[in-house]
Amino acid sequence: MTAIFLCAVLTIAACKSENPNTDNQSSDPTDSSVSSGSVSKISKSDDNSSVSNNSANETESAEEILDAYEFGGVLYAVKNGKVLSSYANGTLENGETVTIDTPMPLGSVSKQFCATAILLLQEQGKLSVDDTLGKYYPEYENGKEITLENLLSMRSGVPDYSNDLYNVVSVDKTDEENTASVKEWLFAKRLNYSPGSVFAYSNSNYFLLANIVEQISGKRYIDFLRENIFSPLKMTHTGSIDELPSFPAWADGLTYKELDYQPGLTKGAGDLISNAADMTIWINALSSGKVLSDQSYKAMTTDYSPSMHYGYGLYVDFMGNGIGHPGSNGIYTSIDYINSDENMTLFLASNTTDTSSIQNLFFQLLEVLLK
Repeated sequence: MTAIFLCAVLTIAACKSENPNTDNQSSDPTDSSVSSGSVSKISKSDDNSSVSNNSANETESAEEILDAYEFGGVLYAVKNGKVLSSYANGTLENGETVTIDTPMPLGSVSKQFCATAILLLQEQGKLSVDDTLGKYYPEYENGKEITLENLLSMRSGVPDYSNDLYNVVSVDKTDEENTASVKEWLFAKRLNYSPGSVFAYSNSNYFLLANIVEQISGKRYIDFLRENIFSPLKMTHTGSIDELPSFPAWADGLTYKELDYQPGLTKGAGDLISNAADMTIWINALSSGKVLSDQSYKAMTTDYSPSMHYGYGLYVDFMGNGIGHPGSNGIYTSIDYINSDENMTLFLASNTTDTSSIQNLFFQLLEVLLK
């Protein structure tokens, strides 16, 4: 089988370039959906009871919006350490009911974990975001021009491998074989533009970053994340799509037999699965200094592309004063959101709502619930 899942598993949100003449510019319809807004609460819990501190009008308005979208999935909002809303609705592919504890694929929400892994290695003195790719890939002719920061901030010029690899990778190949095929393809391509000059969303950036994490740590990428992030934070329902056949217990209730994917290709760019509780732990820990140093978090949340407001694996002017990222894998869509001014976090995931629709839904819910 060929790469029929590859493009789906990586989010296509905000894939445009700042330069209208850039080669391979995406015409993705979600380009304009990363815009201003704020976060409030939604008033439905997983047992279908209303949150007590919401008015009836707010409850009816939020549910009317969700009903109009035929929304299936979860929404979980926390402010000042207290759950404001806990919503779950719908069924999974195998017919089981979605609950607030159901893990779902994150798509490109996964990129913030990869960026964090790179920054952790920098804090350990094992690499620098100023390193060039030539240090890690001496065979890559363009590598001496591209820094890790260029990859992190989507300003590398490296073409997006998810656009043109249908005949290069396969589900019949191993992780190592597919990784080698992708690198061979990437390293033979011309850059789309000079590194650092233009923002253009490319999944290849985070594929390479995850591979560098493996080079430097000497561990599988997912093992590095588990040892340095998931286990310390007790994120027990978070893992990799590639792990599902071996670790079905933590992903109980999900059916992925219908998903075709190529081993290793989504690492760093769109490989993770998590649930509302774990994602709430994550975004609170990330924003409160429990994962990265203040200096690293500041670098991660700096706006390197004012036209698109992208930091390292995060949009940094996301829905108003927030920070977050949308993601999709073709079946599942997700958004995570941090608003430090309001001490609020929010996680939204669905298996019935596409990428652009889930963001529009999110905006509408915020507008209604802020009244």
